[in-house]
Amino acid sequence: MTEEEALRYLSAAGRFGELGLGRTEELLANLGHPERAMRFYHVAGTNGKGSVTAAIAMMLEACGRRAGRFISPHLERPHERIAVSGRDIDAAGLIAATGRVRRAASPLADPPTEFELWTGVALMHFLAEGVTDVAWETGLGGRYDSTNVVRPEVSIVSSIGMDHMDRLGDTLAKIAWEKAGILKSGVPAVVGDLPVEAMDVIERTAAELEAPLWRLGREISIDRVAVDGLGTTFDYRDPLGPVGTLRFGLIGAHQAANGALAFAALRASLGEGQTAQAAGALEDVRWPGRFEVVREEPPLVLDGAHNPQGTQALADTWRSVYGDRRPIAVFGCLGDRDAREVTAPMRDLVACWHTAAPQSPRRLPAEDAAEAVGGTPHESPLAALEAALRQGEAEGRPVLCFGSLYLIGELRGILRREGFIAS
Repeated sequence: MTEEEALRYLSAAGRFGELGLGRTEELLANLGHPERAMRFYHVAGTNGKGSVTAAIAMMLEACGRRAGRFISPHLERPHERIAVSGRDIDAAGLIAATGRVRRAASPLADPPTEFELWTGVALMHFLAEGVTDVAWETGLGGRYDSTNVVRPEVSIVSSIGMDHMDRLGDTLAKIAWEKAGILKSGVPAVVGDLPVEAMDVIERTAAELEAPLWRLGREISIDRVAVDGLGTTFDYRDPLGPVGTLRFGLIGAHQAANGALAFAALRASLGEGQTAQAAGALEDVRWPGRFEVVREEPPLVLDGAHNPQGTQALADTWRSVYGDRRPIAVFGCLGDRDAREVTAPMRDLVACWHTAAPQSPRRLPAEDAAEAVGGTPHESPLAALEAALRQGEAEGRPVLCFGSLYLIGELRGILRREGFIAS
């Protein structure tokens, strides 16, 4: 098997199947249950779960653990989904793990989906690399997500909003029920500041499972949040006591919440003894495509905000860092999004819009996105970016690229080739 063949095998399985954990459980049984050899920090959420997962992985490594990280989707390369000690899986690791998974999957009557196969590949790579602890991000929802085959050290729910309603339900309570599925009996749960309807579901589930519950805004408190162009600081307290001022390497008031949740997860699991190491690592966290400033002046920023909750956080962050400087925007999203609703928080902020379709079969055509925002459609993300950069230079304005992570990943690859981003 070559690297190309491995990636083709994984993608050919299809994105979705019938909801359930049966296929994954059968696959892992055939693999000898690699998930039983390591500890997991299981992260779900509508927004923020990627940032929380990245922060947990870095803090675990700083605390002396051999840490793995599993995320989805990727930005530029599928290899980004699986990392050990901050290094993405390489070709040899991908080929070896995929070969084992393919052999284990071949006798199954109900073939695993693409994400279920990736789950198996991640676990086999972690096993081969001697990983002890894993920052483990759900793909979609939680209860029936293929990642929900582990008994974690801590369950984390970063946020709950109206997203993926075709799969998760059309109310906050239904979506919360899906995400509450990652809570386990007696296992600490760390959750963000959720809407009342969603929090009610989480609280009931935690009570039924006798899972200790740390809630942001109650058991966990953050104060004096300050945002600048390099990160976010906040004062932190949890049931173990006050810690003082923490600094998170990601930018935005919402990132204070994400950083606090990640830090709380380690405190709930490891206790107070390694607080200093974890706090030091929190400051060093970087996460591509999350208010990523790739040029300081004039600013050029990439952000994967692709739902109303995310774009509201983006708008707030932009104002906290750049004040009333109105950017030229490059935007694109998938066809299952309401582009008007997604961009609504940005309408009073953006000076001019350029739209492009992400490279995905589910993309929203650039013309439809342009109609939604009153902008100019382009035949490709490259053309939209070039037009925005020209206009930004002519008018002395910043450029902000946001929307689907497929779009941000493609733009990031272009900017890397042009020298804006180091290889």
